[in-house]
Amino acid sequence: MPILSKVPTVILLHAPREDDPYEAAFREAGYAPESVPVLRFERVGQAALREALARPGAYDGLFVTSPRAAEVLREALEQQTESGAAWTDELAFAVGPRTAEMLREVGFAPEGEESGGAEQLAERIARKSFGKPLLFLCGNRRRDALPDRLAEQNISLDERCVYETHLRNDLRLPDDARWLVFFSPSGVEAVRRASVDLGEVRCAALGPTTAGALREAGWPVAAVASEPTPEALVAAVRQAAPLGEQ
Repeated sequence: MPILSKVPTVILLHAPREDDPYEAAFREAGYAPESVPVLRFERVGQAALREALARPGAYDGLFVTSPRAAEVLREALEQQTESGAAWTDELAFAVGPRTAEMLREVGFAPEGEESGGAEQLAERIARKSFGKPLLFLCGNRRRDALPDRLAEQNISLDERCVYETHLRNDLRLPDDARWLVFFSPSGVEAVRRASVDLGEVRCAALGPTTAGALREAGWPVAAVASEPTPEALVAAVRQAAPLGEQ
């Protein structure tokens, strides 16, 4: 059984980064956050990506659904200065504020960052009309919901896998962990593969897709963020269990 702590420990299942807004939001709210990576990434398909980015006129825009894909895109455009400027004038879509912010840093004006997941982004994209394909940059573990929904609307995609996701199998939780925050279905799978005993640790999800993956795994979901932001995530956790009751 986890050891109770005056300051509840919240394990954020994502890679730690400098000035992490999720860590900051939980710390300000009176928790002790700790970021623990559950995945490792490997870039793939870089030649195919460069070929696609060299032809901005062949597309009506692009979309990415993860910060990792946005990072790969940013680095590729920085290396292709001639076509990079043309791309930032194109329509762009992104899921979540972090992914959208990374696109803005390159010069895009992305839409859809308030979308809670790929399915919601698909609905937003489907409301528009396109005469050319959209460039879809994704990982090898992407789900089918978004491309399937767009296919139903006869929206053509040029899908390029730009990174592969590999799960860690050496995950361990601190004894005093009170909350485990999942940011993606891949995180759920990583915890399952590592055979982590959750005990009385509560599970929180950043969005409905991840919450669904938790339920499919047979784990109760105590909190789901209403939108993919640090503030919404903290609010969901506090509503599920007030700080004094943890």
